[in-house]
Amino acid sequence: MYMLILSKFGFAPSPLQNHDRIWVLKKGCSDGRWGIRMPYKNKFFRKIVVLVFMLLLPVIVIYSYSYQVNVSVVKSEIENSSMGNLRFFLSQVENNVAQLALHSVTLTNDSSIREMMRLDKMDTISSGIEAKKRIMEKLILYSTSSPWQNNMSVYSPLSGAVLTTYPLSRYEMRDIKIDKVTRWSYGGKDDTQPDDRFTWYTIDPPAARNDPSSANLIVEVSFSVENIKMMLDQYMTSKQGNPFFYAPGLEPIIGHKGSVEKVRELTQYLNSMNLKEQVNHEPVKISGENYMLSYVPSATLGWYLVDFVPLEKAIAPINKNRNAFYTVISILLILGIAVSFVIYRNVQIPILQLMNNVQKLKRGDYSARLLKMPKNEFFFLFNRFNEMAGQIQELIENVYWEKIRSREAIVKQLQSQINPHFFYNCLFFIVSMSRLGDQKAVEAMATNLGDYYRYTTRTENQTTTLADELGLVRNYLTIQQLRQQIEYEIQVPEFMQSFPFSRLLLQPLIENAIIHGIERKKNVGRIVIRGELQEKAARLIVEDNGKGMTDAEMQELDKKLRQPLTEEMGCGLWNVNQRLIHIFGSESGLALSHSELGGVKAALCWRKDDNDNV
Repeated sequence: MYMLILSKFGFAPSPLQNHDRIWVLKKGCSDGRWGIRMPYKNKFFRKIVVLVFMLLLPVIVIYSYSYQVNVSVVKSEIENSSMGNLRFFLSQVENNVAQLALHSVTLTNDSSIREMMRLDKMDTISSGIEAKKRIMEKLILYSTSSPWQNNMSVYSPLSGAVLTTYPLSRYEMRDIKIDKVTRWSYGGKDDTQPDDRFTWYTIDPPAARNDPSSANLIVEVSFSVENIKMMLDQYMTSKQGNPFFYAPGLEPIIGHKGSVEKVRELTQYLNSMNLKEQVNHEPVKISGENYMLSYVPSATLGWYLVDFVPLEKAIAPINKNRNAFYTVISILLILGIAVSFVIYRNVQIPILQLMNNVQKLKRGDYSARLLKMPKNEFFFLFNRFNEMAGQIQELIENVYWEKIRSREAIVKQLQSQINPHFFYNCLFFIVSMSRLGDQKAVEAMATNLGDYYRYTTRTENQTTTLADELGLVRNYLTIQQLRQQIEYEIQVPEFMQSFPFSRLLLQPLIENAIIHGIERKKNVGRIVIRGELQEKAARLIVEDNGKGMTDAEMQELDKKLRQPLTEEMGCGLWNVNQRLIHIFGSESGLALSHSELGGVKAALCWRKDDNDNV
């Protein structure tokens, strides 16, 4: 195998141990000279600069991550604090609102209030006055029990009577709309209402809500938005932020201390987006400043409680530290580049001189010498290079040829261990057939055995073709057919049969399939030999329908193939595997698996080069 490679290329890298990094001379340079394929690019200075940057990069990444975490924590704290404050504030507002709504329901069931339905039927005027007095006392009592300033009114369509805590009240049925019953509705100021208010209507009985004129009682409860504004002012006094109430299409409710301009700008932003019916927060930019916008929907009022908190003030110290850090890193990077340039002048230039002479050695010019000797540590290196250049060619050739001779000896020794094993089996068969008087079997055995050993005893060349190796296998299988019932099939493509192939690599697999597989079964034995060619490798596969092996037995055998040979271990498959590795490299070898025929599937795998030579 080695002589084939040498005869075509001259000296070449060993195909067995590419990972050893033993560089050898090889033909094929464009100028016809000898050379080494060892590409080189001058990237030293660039690598030094990259190294300096890579040293600083982890610090930058860690600090950037730390900065993002700090900012995220600050924002998260602002969000959580703002959300918690908004929820608590909204709960206070909704508690007051719910209390007023509950009062309206309670009034419809109060016995004193229900006298409104009979005011027009009182026996005397004094009785009517006393009833109205009791009703007004109830209204005032319920109204003053709320911390908010509010107004309560009762109207009975049956009697047409109206009583209210308003200084002036006029009721017309057209003013009470169905969608305003048992819910809070917002209304602007008018002749009867001096300010913006929220109003709640409760109708008794509830079935009359679709036709308020048929109701027994109608209770109205309303409160001014000034109550909410006062609470917003209290919130701004104790908390950071600028809360307000927002409803699409309506003027926002802003506290007296709130920033009207920013709220109006934010209102335009809120009108352009679709607010979710759940708690949410997101960053926004108002008047060139970043704010954290948070809003909580009010299920009672149907409005949103919105708050926006400035972010720049909260993270200003963190940004200041960040700017100082990046300034220091920039200075360190500039200093690193300056140091890299000094190293380039004092180290890289001498190395370039050395590399130029190494390139001469690459082209086969062993007269290359370093004439300009620096007055520093490179003097010793240059001097030793000059001494090395005179010895390197002899050293490379001696080491390489010694390696080739050693491996050829190993291959021949392994092959010699295979030949006697088969020879003894054939002699015993001839003796047995002679005693039985079967001359045709003896003649057929002798003829095929002669062809077999004519092939195996040609030791002048250890490399043949795959076609010749398949011919040897046919002779061997014919000999085995004389002894037992065996069928075989060879499916190897024609183009693969011209591949160079090492002797006696395939025959031991056939012998192993017969002895350890087919002979242990009473049925007709069957052997299939297939060839496959992949992109960078070739495979010869031998399958049989013999006894086969268990998973544990196959794993144990595969393990033994990769261990040193012992006296207890058979040498056939071990020899094949070791020869493949020695000849074609560590990527080659023998692979065992279960066959679809029922026996064992053995595959010879080896590397294929670009010229289809293996």
